[in-house]
Amino acid sequence: MTAASYRDGVSLRNGLRAIGQSFVFHGRSTRSELTSALILIAIGELLLFLGFHFFHPPTPLNLTVFWRRVAVEEALALALFVPLIGLIVRRLHDVGLPAIPGLLLAAIGVAGDLDRTQVAIGLHPGVPMLPLAGQVALAILAVALYWSPAIGANRFGADPRIV
Repeated sequence: MTAASYRDGVSLRNGLRAIGQSFVFHGRSTRSELTSALILIAIGELLLFLGFHFFHPPTPLNLTVFWRRVAVEEALALALFVPLIGLIVRRLHDVGLPAIPGLLLAAIGVAGDLDRTQVAIGLHPGVPMLPLAGQVALAILAVALYWSPAIGANRFGADPRIV
């Protein structure tokens, strides 16, 4: 069996393999690869949170320094999600769906999160309904990503569960 086989399930190997194929936009991917990668990314987010909030010295009251720190935190958090781009595409292909609507939903979700963060720190008053739209978009995307796969080959390639 290979690391991409269905019986491997959620594993470190599956997650690292999926993250390693961040910019592969063809073919298909399994739910276990997605789950494995999401667990690894969540661990990275947790380490980032711990690093910034417990081991970083307090931010001075200077707002410019505070905004720079928040910008760095957000940039690093978003960088952890870059590997998901190719994985979202391949997972939607496995379900039999085109990738563009899924990537648009992901972009709306990221925009809603950034808007919510900027409002929380007082950068701007916010875009009405964008945070809620982002959460709804991510919920729709999650349902699509975990939808039952198309059995057998489809227009996007061979079934990754068949070795």
